[in-house]
Amino acid sequence: MYYIQYIVARFFIFLLLLFPERLRFKFGDFLGTVAYKLIKSRRLTALINLRMAFPEKSEEEIEKIAKKSFKIMIKAFLCSLWFEKYLTNPKNIKIINQESMETAYKKGRGVMAATMHMGNMEASTVSAGEHKIITVAKKQRNPYINDYITKLRGKANYMEVIEKNEKTSRVLISKLKEKKIYALFSDHRDKGAIVNFFGKETKAPSGAISMALKFEMPFVLVYNTFNEDNTITVYVTDEIELKRTDNFKEDVQNNVQYLINIMEDVIRKYPEQWMWFHDRWNNFREYKKSLKNRGN
Repeated sequence: MYYIQYIVARFFIFLLLLFPERLRFKFGDFLGTVAYKLIKSRRLTALINLRMAFPEKSEEEIEKIAKKSFKIMIKAFLCSLWFEKYLTNPKNIKIINQESMETAYKKGRGVMAATMHMGNMEASTVSAGEHKIITVAKKQRNPYINDYITKLRGKANYMEVIEKNEKTSRVLISKLKEKKIYALFSDHRDKGAIVNFFGKETKAPSGAISMALKFEMPFVLVYNTFNEDNTITVYVTDEIELKRTDNFKEDVQNNVQYLINIMEDVIRKYPEQWMWFHDRWNNFREYKKSLKNRGN
């Protein structure tokens, strides 16, 4: 079954890449609209999350943001199929404050760059310039598709992708001597610190903060927006000064919350760019549970 899925996927990719880039993105918009209408669980997750995050917005505004978010995420996924060509075209990329990354890198301790699930997500890696990047990715359930995605990423010879598992932290630490730029997604729910995010308690990954604190790495936040003309604007923050005391555990907690606050501000500024259909707060799970209880 996995191999059949892989063959179907490769055939779809082959057909897609026959068309000019403009039409591929048009198709992405279409797929985003279809996904919003047909994948009920994801649509409800996005709407529930948005209502929680923006209680002041009307239902019409909420739906508009959700639909746009679906389109952007689908286009970001499709774009990864021709990333190498897309990212090497200077017309597609605008980087704001790249000098911040360069200044941080010159300190000679590597750089910790927290990233977000927004815009053309992995495209934020272009902010590294000529420097090498290390990042982490989940293994796909289908082994054939996983190998294919790994090969696609491998074409970007500036980026080393480490598979997420129980050994990830040790592997990342073992590579510190290489003084690369670590690009780690830091906005989704994961084991780590308990934080307040859009007014609701949830968990947030603490790996990026922990490593930066422990090994005194310069810390920046990098994110991008997917523009209407299908170009991207990448933003690099000024170096984020992490708060340090004699209590490492509390430092991790406080700095993860600090980072989450910054991310929340970014999402509030560009709400349609973020991945709202991820059950970030377990809101959809709670919704299903309430329906089940109501039925009993």
